Amino acid sequence: MKLIPKSDSGSSDFGWIGQGVVVSGQISFNDRLQVDGKVTGKVESGNGILIVGEGGIIEAQVDVGVCVVHGTVNGDLSAKTRIEIHRTGRIQGDLVTPALLIEEGGTLNGAVKMTHEESRRAAPDFLSEEAKERHRIKGAV
Repeated sequence: MKLIPKSDSGSSDFGWIGQGVVVSGQISFNDRLQVDGKVTGKVESGNGILIVGEGGIIEAQVDVGVCVVHGTVNGDLSAKTRIEIHRTGRIQGDLVTPALLIEEGGTLNGAVKMTHEESRRAAPDFLSEEAKERHRIKGAV
């Protein structure tokens, strides 16, 4: 795993499990972790962002703040803020989250339990500014 340190601007730490790297066991992180390799076991972070790249494979129990899936996740997934499944993303497992976004082409096979969190009203990052504004107006009603 490669750790890209904080920049002078004070941005957060970013961990990266590269393509061809296989990690087995328990992974804990604070800020951001991108997986382009394979992880088996358990992945956890209080409020961190887990990004599963297009070639990334996670076969684990996952408990994070935000999960953005472009690759494959096999296992139960819990996110405190939201889960995003992009067009190349595949999830096989049960989800618990206040907000679930599935882009056209993304797949989910499992049960979904929606929790009640304030973050549920937050507009997703991949929406256009116009769509975010519509989301804010709709959420305020």
